[in-house]
Amino acid sequence: MCFRPASAASSIKCPKCGFDNPSVTDTCLECDADLTEVKKAFGDAAASAGDVAPSAPGASPTPPVPGAPKPPAPPVA
Repeated sequence: MCFRPASAASSIKCPKCGFDNPSVTDTCLECDADLTEVKKAFGDAAASAGDVAPSAPGASPTPPVPGAPKPPAPPVA
């Protein structure tokens, strides 16, 4: 499975001409319309969507960090 951060994989549709622009641009590459307000709304939506990302049952809430200490093993019942 390939993982791409939202900023690299997403685009912003220009409200003026409908062109799909990369999310890193501030103006439309087709008609030069200002996209800062659209980006602000897009960023707010992406941030709130990231708060409720799905996870696999039993998976740790965050991915392991290389070099980080391992969490303690669960107690044996």
